[in-house]
Amino acid sequence: MIEIISSDDFFELQSKFKQVPFTQSKGWYKYLKAQGKKVVFFTNDKSNDVRLLFFATTRTLPVVNKTILFIDGEVYKDDLSEKVFKKSFFALKALGYSGIEINSNNPYIVEYEIGIRRAGYIRPLGSFSCPLTIDVDLSKAPNFSSPWTRDVKKAVKNELEFSEVIKLSDEIVDEVVEVFCEMADLKKLNYKLESISLKSLLQSEDIRLFVVQDANGKILSARIIHVSYPFSSDIFAANSITSRSCGAAYFIMQNIFEILHEEGFKHFDFGRIPPSDHATDNIYQFKSLTGDSIQYNGNWSFYENKWLEFLMFCFKNFKLKLQRY
Repeated sequence: MIEIISSDDFFELQSKFKQVPFTQSKGWYKYLKAQGKKVVFFTNDKSNDVRLLFFATTRTLPVVNKTILFIDGEVYKDDLSEKVFKKSFFALKALGYSGIEINSNNPYIVEYEIGIRRAGYIRPLGSFSCPLTIDVDLSKAPNFSSPWTRDVKKAVKNELEFSEVIKLSDEIVDEVVEVFCEMADLKKLNYKLESISLKSLLQSEDIRLFVVQDANGKILSARIIHVSYPFSSDIFAANSITSRSCGAAYFIMQNIFEILHEEGFKHFDFGRIPPSDHATDNIYQFKSLTGDSIQYNGNWSFYENKWLEFLMFCFKNFKLKLQRY
């Protein structure tokens, strides 16, 4: 793999690709930069034969002074062979990072798994990101289930208003953050949104914000999505406690699906689903009402030694207390 110094050069190369996951989008890059993260760019080739590229973040662990590379998705050609995957990820190991963690949110293909395994990567000690999602077919008019339709009727009865936010303001960003924090506290999520980084995300042309408001103009539900025509994907959802009783979460998604369908989009990736035997299963039940379950390439890792890998596992499991899948 070859490191690219300029973000402009990277996104120029990326513009030649058909499908871009939101974690490799220009909006997500701005979001990471606003959080103060160090971002590095890689490609398998700087010529016209670019087949695979991605940006990643780095983190240097204190005390041990080891630098880990974190890759969140990749952009690659549809017909990429396992040999190209093997060669690219093998070359990445030679760049001197003490550890490499990959969380691929591209639809599963066996060539990817064969190639990355042959390059010396394995499944991590603990998986903290569910490798499943829901794909909604937008090429045809949305067909909603009975529970979905029932909740949408609640929203209509409560006179809720749906709209896309075209003119962004600090007040709207702050309100979305507030609604998200309300939801995060309720669901005991281990992360929250911040106004500065969220505004950077929303200012990108490939990111769209939709909201549902009550009669007083208060935001009850918000959805942030990434668009890379004809593909689209979910990024963040924010639902207030009130939204649970008035159907706002279903109402906003139905309107988004209808708009994307009318605009000619073909697919909507509903983001990761966490089927389980505890509270997060509610997310799966909500998302599974609309599409087909598919698998991502998922988590892979390479570490120079097993103790460093074990240290990272303990940090995620015991310090961050992330949910395992």
